[in-house]
Amino acid sequence: MKLSQTLYARAEKIWPRYLCHPFVTQMADGTLPPEKFRYYMLQDYLYLKDYVKIFAAIIQKADDFEQIRFLSGELADTIGETFRTHIPYMKRLGITEEEIHSTRPHMDNNAYTHYMLWEAQTGDVLTGLVTLLNCSWSYAYVAEKIVERCPDALRDKRYGSWFAGYVSESYRRTNQMLIDRIDALSGFIDEKTAEHLCEIFEKCCLFDLRFWDMVYAMGGN
Repeated sequence: MKLSQTLYARAEKIWPRYLCHPFVTQMADGTLPPEKFRYYMLQDYLYLKDYVKIFAAIIQKADDFEQIRFLSGELADTIGETFRTHIPYMKRLGITEEEIHSTRPHMDNNAYTHYMLWEAQTGDVLTGLVTLLNCSWSYAYVAEKIVERCPDALRDKRYGSWFAGYVSESYRRTNQMLIDRIDALSGFIDEKTAEHLCEIFEKCCLFDLRFWDMVYAMGGN
């Protein structure tokens, strides 16, 4: 069994909870209060700044140019997508440069990215990529499942482009490249290592669930 299949078996216990989370369901039916989405976009922007730093930490562990090429490409794609999509989206929501620069990450946001960075710094390339996988894979999963259930979600004037981005062919392809890379690197790992990677992935799944909770509550309890 491929490592990605084992990881997915862990995710199947948690990801369905994303689909019934009020933040996600209210995005799907267009009833999510816009101030909650603005808060999400700001916190996600801060998350992405740490996300690219995790790629940088993984690059330090790479021992051949092909690995460096792949990782550098993923890092550059993430930065490019931030400037192409995320920042313009925030501007359409009326988020100012001052808000962007003055907002600080919520402690749950910090805890999540610091955990990923620590695992990436103490592990190898495979470990680092597994820490990043849930964020990439679960967003594709959420968008796909929601659009299947509620095709009108794509046409919502406020949140439709969010779903469209994560069901796009380019996003699907990038996510699949990450999965394929993880499977290629994990071909000869032992059972103990596989279990450790599954534990990391499961923790990241739970951190993402806390992230949804945090942004829906806008940082409150």
